[in-house]
Amino acid sequence: MNFCETQADKLVVAKDLRGNLLGWGAREHGDHNISDLWVAPHAQGKGVGAVLLGVLEAAIASSGFAFSELETYAGNVGAVRFYERWGYQPVWRGSKYSASLKYELDKIRFRKSLAVVE
Repeated sequence: MNFCETQADKLVVAKDLRGNLLGWGAREHGDHNISDLWVAPHAQGKGVGAVLLGVLEAAIASSGFAFSELETYAGNVGAVRFYERWGYQPVWRGSKYSASLKYELDKIRFRKSLAVVE
């Protein structure tokens, strides 16, 4: 089984009016970390990522966390720009082993302060 099948309760999914998948995001461990954010190529640049990110941030804040964190491949210039545009600041950069790809990647970890919802 894959992550989307076994962890469906931790996913936020965006679909169009016809039910076509536009993107999804996840907090795999239910903490302050956004583990996944993916937007279909045809939906990129149309606000889908911003909506998914906002929903995940709101869930993190309502869980009492003061900040959110996420990591991305440093070579993904579009993702780096996207996260910086939405207020994320780099807090770490280095090599990290990808179990799914089975090799080291140059990664950046970002952090953003959140208003905690009470």
